[in-house]
Amino acid sequence: SMLSHANIVQTFDVGESEGSYFIVMEFVDGTSLKHLIDYRHERDKLIPIGSAIRFIIEACKGLDYAHNAVDVRQRPLNIVHRDISPPNLLVSVRGEVKVVDFGLAKAASQLEVTDPGVVKGKFSYLAPEAVMGLPVDHRADIFALGIILWEMLTGKRLFYGENEYQTVQLVEKCHIPPISALNQLVPPVLDDIIYKALVKD
Repeated sequence: SMLSHANIVQTFDVGESEGSYFIVMEFVDGTSLKHLIDYRHERDKLIPIGSAIRFIIEACKGLDYAHNAVDVRQRPLNIVHRDISPPNLLVSVRGEVKVVDFGLAKAASQLEVTDPGVVKGKFSYLAPEAVMGLPVDHRADIFALGIILWEMLTGKRLFYGENEYQTVQLVEKCHIPPISALNQLVPPVLDDIIYKALVKD
């Protein structure tokens, strides 16, 4: 609720009514990035390179704000989203991109401590350190954005096994097929940026 940024869905209020808790959030008139990707895939089309880059840039703006957020005493909140994936990036009808669902977010101010070795987030978009149960920081969110951009530019899933165990193994191995072999329109400089985001260590 302390986060207020154009690229993050705003939380207005948290309350309780008749024993049920609720969150009042900003309404985004649009759809998720997952829906856009699926819509294009059903028509054998990729999201245009320029649009894919812009979606990621806007998501980066929101996450950079969250990663560097401070409290009223200017102490870092150390927020890590931990669940960056296409369903959690919303695109409005006006083309705005907003990060949503900080439900798994880790922050310095949180009351609960995650049990060591507990994996949180969608397996296909986790960083290798996350699937190994190691501590994660803002780089895990950057890794997830790298996966999403790779998938938008190739039309393929990067880490997707027949079951969750196989998916986790693929993330641990962190083999990244070259984008140029799957989409020759992707310039080498963009290939380099994605590989930097997807470095295993």
